Amino acid sequence: MSLRWLDIKTLFSHKGSSGVTLVELLVTMSLGSLLAVATSQVLTQVYVLTPKAENSMQAIHQVQKAGYWIDRDGACAQTITPTPGFFTLSTSTPLVISYVDWEANKTTITYAVDDNRILQKQVVIADEVTGSVISSNQMQVAENIASITAQYNQPDPENPRKILTVTITSQLGSSSETRTYKITPRIFY
Repeated sequence: MSLRWLDIKTLFSHKGSSGVTLVELLVTMSLGSLLAVATSQVLTQVYVLTPKAENSMQAIHQVQKAGYWIDRDGACAQTITPTPGFFTLSTSTPLVISYVDWEANKTTITYAVDDNRILQKQVVIADEVTGSVISSNQMQVAENIASITAQYNQPDPENPRKILTVTITSQLGSSSETRTYKITPRIFY
């Protein structure tokens, strides 16, 4: 018993046909257009959404860097100026943190945001007794800082410890990130 429809020779041979049918052409065109739409969607995501995601990640990274350094230095602080109150960091109103280490060296750390939206940190280590400067350096902490506000106060009247609350906003393009850090400086008894 021979099954004619399973015969490969007859399945693919069109006796007397000399071209492509309209149905075959329409199927090929629809598959090609589906492939073109899928490719355009992928390219749109790569070229449009990737820079937005990169800006967002960069803004998050800058806020985390600034928060890390201010939190690290603020936790060591014995004094923080300006005096208790709310202020916005700038070159004219810097955040100054200072402490004395075990070797009687006074470390003064000054944070300020310059006109280029860069958070700068200046560290000066001086002998507390003589006042002579042992070392001084400056570093760039973070870029694209839109604003840093700080408040240093005593939130609970029954607790003598003051808290430094710092809110940092970084903006890059249309992406921005804001984080708030609550820092409790060390206390001496």
